[in-house]
Amino acid sequence: MRPWIFLLVLFLLVNFRNVFAQSTQVQPILGFSWPTHSIPVSINAPEPNARQAVLNAMRTWNLAQQWFITTYMASQGSPFVFYETNATLGSMVTVSFNQTQTTEYLGWTSSHELHDQQGNFLQITVSITIDLTEQGGAVVPDVDLQRLAAHEMGHALGLDDEHTDLIPDDLMNPVPQVIFPSTLNLYAVYLLSTVTNMKNLPQQPVSLPDNIPYILVSQADLDSVTAPVAQTTTTTSFDLNQLLFSIAYGPWLWVGLLVALAAVVVASTSRRQRRGLAKVEPKAEVPVIFRDEPVIERGTIPPKPVKTCRYCGAEVRPDRLICDKCGMPAGYL
Repeated sequence: MRPWIFLLVLFLLVNFRNVFAQSTQVQPILGFSWPTHSIPVSINAPEPNARQAVLNAMRTWNLAQQWFITTYMASQGSPFVFYETNATLGSMVTVSFNQTQTTEYLGWTSSHELHDQQGNFLQITVSITIDLTEQGGAVVPDVDLQRLAAHEMGHALGLDDEHTDLIPDDLMNPVPQVIFPSTLNLYAVYLLSTVTNMKNLPQQPVSLPDNIPYILVSQADLDSVTAPVAQTTTTTSFDLNQLLFSIAYGPWLWVGLLVALAAVVVASTSRRQRRGLAKVEPKAEVPVIFRDEPVIERGTIPPKPVKTCRYCGAEVRPDRLICDKCGMPAGYL
């Protein structure tokens, strides 16, 4: 083989190896970041082992972030902290389980984010579903539930699994084979934890800087740090922003407009009625006089003719033929 051909092949192999290494060790992100570092999680698990798998995954991510910040970021930063809640909140993660497999994968995650006009994230909702049995009817072992839960909780933190299938031993591989995240996963989460505006999201896919090696976190690493504590208080600026957002962009805006319109109509109608009543002049009261005795108007009645007895001169009623005084026939004189 000629020397220049050998050098060309060697050059191509070296560059191919570098390109392949760079293409495999990247972490894409979903395009959102939590506006709060305390993330509530509601677990709807029919079996205790399913709930425990999610709790273990939450603890793994909490400890792994703390370990990464302590080890590589000189303790500068604050991790996202998962905590379990029974409340229904506007911004949270909900985990549920199916008894049978319904899709190609045994777990999947959907997310929805809301932001204001300036790009500030106000509300994040994440829904996670995990299957308990495969399509053939086989029960998913606890170790697989643990891997699935840890993988899906990575999605809840904003990590995608596109292109990570080139890294077979990475937690964010579509078919994970490990239960602990890598430094690549944790570095991407760290970058997301430093921003709350969509305009400041890290460029994706995220790659590790030269001073951070690609390794998987171990149980010993997790045991070396103290678990961070979630701030579960509800009176925060985040809740205030969320309330203002729901008023400005949610259904309450339309409800308020309808109430205001109804109030204007009622006030206008009432004002017109008052004006109408003011323009009507009151009628003069006519006194009614009631008499003690009724007044009967009589006309002129002609006098009846009176008979006079021709014998004794006494008056005899007209309807009498005999004089009552002398007993003689009465007649007119």
